[in-house]
Amino acid sequence: MQEEILHQLQKHPLLNLPVMGFFQNYLLENAITSGESMILTGTSDYTWAYLAVPDEDEMKTLLGKFDFKSLYFANVEEWMIPHLTRNHRIEWRLSTHRYYLPADAIVAPPANECTSLSHNDVSYIYQHSPYKDYTSETYIRERIEKDISAGIWLDGELAGWGLTHDDSSLGFLNVLAKYRGKGVGENIFRSLIHGKREKQKSVFVNVEPHNKQSISLLTKLGLEFDRQVSWLKLV
Repeated sequence: MQEEILHQLQKHPLLNLPVMGFFQNYLLENAITSGESMILTGTSDYTWAYLAVPDEDEMKTLLGKFDFKSLYFANVEEWMIPHLTRNHRIEWRLSTHRYYLPADAIVAPPANECTSLSHNDVSYIYQHSPYKDYTSETYIRERIEKDISAGIWLDGELAGWGLTHDDSSLGFLNVLAKYRGKGVGENIFRSLIHGKREKQKSVFVNVEPHNKQSISLLTKLGLEFDRQVSWLKLV
């Protein structure tokens, strides 16, 4: 069933980039369909309900069938929020802009040597992460095991690194303060892009709209804006 669902998701490839990415990594637990629209649930850090919904009328039908068995929603577009909050309110929301790399975009390889990360790096990455409140060592270890990663070592220490999120988007980019402005972040991203392409996987990134520095880097590397999407926790 999971392979069939993944095939159906390819009818709307840009809309469903994170949905396909998530369910290539995690078990599909439940699928509710209406026409070409779906609500799919699976568990990483939480049990997420991924919305693969191109049609508003089908959204109403799906939510009636879904009965809010999970209150964590992903791949949420702005027009969907009034439907989700008709009988619920938002506890928290993370809104991002999605950028993707067109298949014909040419990206040069990194100038610095990048090395895949290992279990030995997990605690270090967690301790130096600006997102400690939103992640865990368990999650970082899982991402290193399940997908690509890249790090650059300078002066005998891990100067910067990048991983993927549970939907296979590139992220977790962090460069220690004393190494910033040296192209470390750019080279890590170049390495991650080439790693994805070697596996014939799509390249996309979710970035908060106020993060102008990251957006500038993404556009420099040829990524293009797709849409705004949110993650929601309802109550």
